[in-house]
Amino acid sequence: MFKNKVFKNKDIQLKIFSGLSLILGLFLGYYLYTNITTFMEMRSDTASLRTLHSALQTTDKRLDAELENIKTGNEELVTTVAEELNYVFPETENHTLLTRTIESFSTEINRTKNPFLISNLQYLKPQTNEAGDFMILPFRMKIHSSHENFIKFLEYVENSGTLNEKTRLLDIKSIVINFVSPKGAQGNTSGKDEINFDVSMNSYFKSAK
Repeated sequence: MFKNKVFKNKDIQLKIFSGLSLILGLFLGYYLYTNITTFMEMRSDTASLRTLHSALQTTDKRLDAELENIKTGNEELVTTVAEELNYVFPETENHTLLTRTIESFSTEINRTKNPFLISNLQYLKPQTNEAGDFMILPFRMKIHSSHENFIKFLEYVENSGTLNEKTRLLDIKSIVINFVSPKGAQGNTSGKDEINFDVSMNSYFKSAK
């Protein structure tokens, strides 16, 4: 009877141990499954982060290159604008360059049958504008021109000061027409209406502060 009780108790213990082992096995299986899944996800996330990091590095390098190109382009643009502005609105009165510019325009449009001739070009004393912001260079000259080239001269002055054309900023103070020689008149060999006129003009340069 005692033996039977002992065997019975062992059977109960074995059943308990078996049940505990099953529970423990299930628990360990679940634990391992969840941790392995988490580990795999972490590995996947790590790989994704590495890919993202590599992509960001590539993007960063590309942006650096683009910024450098923009910087270089801006520097070139600033240099170009500064050079063009120096033609339009120079640091000094620069008589020589202004004379050369006016003579170049005259040479460009002057023709035997379509004259434009400049004489008696005179520069006057520079003046400061009322606000003291810049200097005014007055000058005057005599011009013999066809009517057609006279209009071209007015257009040239009107369009002066544009950066892309690199033309000195000019304006006309007054024009006095002294003589008109219509086409066909004695001495007029161009076959066009010709006029002589005196013109007073201003050019400008930066204040010498």
